Amino acid sequence: MSSNPFDSDEDQGTASGEILEGFLCPICRADLKSIDVLTDHFARQHAEEEDTLKSVFNIFVKAKKKILNNFEDERGGAAAGSSSSSTAAGGASSSANGNGADQRVLSNARSRFNVFNYMSKQQVGAECSHFEYFQSVRNPRLERYASETNKLIIRLHRLLKDLPTDSVQRKQHEQQTVAWLDGTSVKLCPSCAKSFHIARRQHHCRLCGGIMCNDCSKFLALENALQLASLSTSRSEPMQHMHQGDSAIRLCEHCLWLLDTRQDMHESRTCRPLLVQVYEQIRQLQKDVTPDLDMYLKIINSLHEGETIFTITDASALRGKIGQVAEAMDMRSKRILAIYCEPGSREESLKKAIRLSCIQAIKERMLSLPPLPNEAHIQQIQERKRMETEQRILTEQRMAMEAYERYGLGATTIQSGGGLESGTFAQGSDLQSINNWSAPQASTSTSKSSLDDPLIEQINIIKGYIKQARQDMNFEVVETLELNLRELQREVYERQRKSQNSAAASPEVEQQQS
Repeated sequence: MSSNPFDSDEDQGTASGEILEGFLCPICRADLKSIDVLTDHFARQHAEEEDTLKSVFNIFVKAKKKILNNFEDERGGAAAGSSSSSTAAGGASSSANGNGADQRVLSNARSRFNVFNYMSKQQVGAECSHFEYFQSVRNPRLERYASETNKLIIRLHRLLKDLPTDSVQRKQHEQQTVAWLDGTSVKLCPSCAKSFHIARRQHHCRLCGGIMCNDCSKFLALENALQLASLSTSRSEPMQHMHQGDSAIRLCEHCLWLLDTRQDMHESRTCRPLLVQVYEQIRQLQKDVTPDLDMYLKIINSLHEGETIFTITDASALRGKIGQVAEAMDMRSKRILAIYCEPGSREESLKKAIRLSCIQAIKERMLSLPPLPNEAHIQQIQERKRMETEQRILTEQRMAMEAYERYGLGATTIQSGGGLESGTFAQGSDLQSINNWSAPQASTSTSKSSLDDPLIEQINIIKGYIKQARQDMNFEVVETLELNLRELQREVYERQRKSQNSAAASPEVEQQQS
């Protein structure tokens, strides 16, 4: 057994297997109990041996530098300088306080880290597209499945088109439509590999003529068969009634799989999931309620401004309609949330998001509407506005009379006013189509004098339209009709005022002439 040449002779027995712990001298291996005593001991006893240790340590430093220089060409001079400086700093500190081993481990770790960082990047390998090969394999298989399925559907159509009611005639019809395989040469079931005997009989597929046992047979419902064969339901109803005991067609597993695949593909293209249908209903409700929300705010503002176009009853009816829409949206969102799906799936997250969006829309747009105003308060506002309007009219009339007395502008005022009123009347009488809304003409009981005046007749017709529009809760039409009604009423008032003025002025003219 070779000994360590750097160990002294007195330490050979110690290194044989005993483990020493404590503040040990690195040369004589004496336990000095504290760091101060160890430092004094090393300075007094082993001062002459320090040069020997430095020379041995320099050998390892030079070897390390030589190894690290092999990586300088790849990582550059900067990395080499940093490693050499860290190595020199490690050597100086180890000679000062005996911690050189830790510094060497740290420098080795840094050198390994730098080697991994400065390794050459792996180049991208050769690329090859397999899409053409994929198509060459997939397309023939799809064509084969499509052709086989089309053949089965054609045979199914022929089989169901003139299907007899008698069982014997039906079997002959099935054999004439599709050739059956000879069962004498088939001893085992192709699907389960069980032998045929008296208890396990042979059965034939009605579409391909293959042989199988009863356990391996599959059955296609007559309704699904008629749907696949594109036959009308009216022709199949008597046939279903006559074949209540045998309302399915025997098929093999392969033929049934092809037909089910075609039916699933057709349903996936034509049928929409229940979630999509309910969500479209929610979107339609949101689209329909948006004009009602704007109109409700408009009605509330109109009432607070003292206008008489709308009433509190209109606002209450529209608010009830909005509440019904909010309830319908809430019910449909709960229905979406109740649809079964896999826990933790994306479908579950989608349903929760739809539910939260509906709750947010109801809360922010419908439940945050301003409440209905107090009827007494609205009446006070309307009365105050009516008095202000009357006062303004009286002021305008007084100013007009003063202008007439001073400058004689009555004729021109009447002519200009008549022109404006005639234009206003032409605009108000255009009631053929308002916002694509139409209503039957309301029957109005009018007197003979009102029939002679077209303005009175037009006013009665518009009142009937307004009543019908309020019942339909089409308040945009109500607003337009109310404005037209006011224009007509203003025209009637102006005509009556002119007639009264002319009647009052005629006696004065007669007195002046006399």
